[in-house]
Amino acid sequence: MASMPTPVLDPVKELRYGCVYCTSGQEGTVIESLEAQNPRLAATHVSQIKWKSEQGVKSKIKQITMPGYVYFRTTSDDPPDLRYIQESNRLLEMTKGSWTLTGMDAWFAEWVFENDGVIGVSQAKIADEKVKIVDGPLNELHNYIVKFDKHRRNGIR
Repeated sequence: MASMPTPVLDPVKELRYGCVYCTSGQEGTVIESLEAQNPRLAATHVSQIKWKSEQGVKSKIKQITMPGYVYFRTTSDDPPDLRYIQESNRLLEMTKGSWTLTGMDAWFAEWVFENDGVIGVSQAKIADEKVKIVDGPLNELHNYIVKFDKHRRNGIR
């Protein structure tokens, strides 16, 4: 399969963020269709890097964490046309007739694009009986994590 050209977004116009609900497992197809339809649109799904242990060997895997949701950003004032994208169910609306995400939803969509759609694995260390996040998406939450579950590899608040 040929790779799609990188969308060219107009840096002068304000970016607008939106979300399409689609058939679970078809996120990649919807992303390709949206970007092919509109060169001023970039789309992504949210995935997470997770640890997987198989036969005693630990490795990192990438897994879609929000199946059925495709986020997009565009400089267009018009929403994408979903009539010809069979796998898409609908364009999510904040209020009737308004497809542009606002508030924390827009903040989250922007954060997703800043991180290329991937929620990475946070790196932590324990110093003076306190958990210190040294890298990763939990880096901003360094004062909130009180305890670290070594067996499950989870931070506990």
